[in-house]
Amino acid sequence: MNRLLPFIMAGDPSLGSLPGLLAEAKALGIEAMEIGLPHSDPIADGPVLQAAAHRAIQRGATPLRVLETLAGLTESPDLILFTYLNPLLQIGADRLVELLRQTPVNALLVVDLPDSEEPEFEALLRSAGYPMIPLLSPTTDQERAKGLLARRPDPGPDHPFAQRFAYVVARLGVTGTGGATDLAPVRERVAALRSFTDRPLAVGFGLSDPAAMAEVRAMGATPVIGSALVEAMAREENLGAFLQSRMG
Repeated sequence: MNRLLPFIMAGDPSLGSLPGLLAEAKALGIEAMEIGLPHSDPIADGPVLQAAAHRAIQRGATPLRVLETLAGLTESPDLILFTYLNPLLQIGADRLVELLRQTPVNALLVVDLPDSEEPEFEALLRSAGYPMIPLLSPTTDQERAKGLLARRPDPGPDHPFAQRFAYVVARLGVTGTGGATDLAPVRERVAALRSFTDRPLAVGFGLSDPAAMAEVRAMGATPVIGSALVEAMAREENLGAFLQSRMG
């Protein structure tokens, strides 16, 4: 099981620092990492990630510049590009595939792309080796979850975690707000998902402290750390020390 799935915002604190941060994460044994593509009008990001995105945009972190910065990097965990649909459509599917092939990106998490909304776009990316990660919210019932997982299938154990996992959203709302997340309902949902799928699961939204991380691991899932990490980096805390404290 992957021990931790961290999230950082590309371009915060700077695009120039991004290769070093990724290399540091890989040296710690981080297998996979979400990297946020800064967006001016996010809908799922809470205030911490919104602020990080705006700082990155002000420093020139456009989608193309982020992908150019990632090009050629080998000292990096497998990356999941956390983004919104419009920037990808602006680039175009064919050009996006060309750009991604030069980077450590293995999959995409497009938070405002509903299932079956852009089937040709999604199918082209998946056939090129860049699957969309399924999002399972607290309102996703079991039958719908089965359909989502079938339409965004697990490519199998020969593929890396970054391409296989399903993202279990721990609670409704946006990231990084509302205090600690009640994990009892999450435990029930993970157990229900385990009744019909054995693909890796990651749990995110509202996780910050080591105890919550350990509780998610006890469910057999990977904890996601996002807003707390981005906030720590804004305070100029050391990335490696922070990740080690959450890796268990």
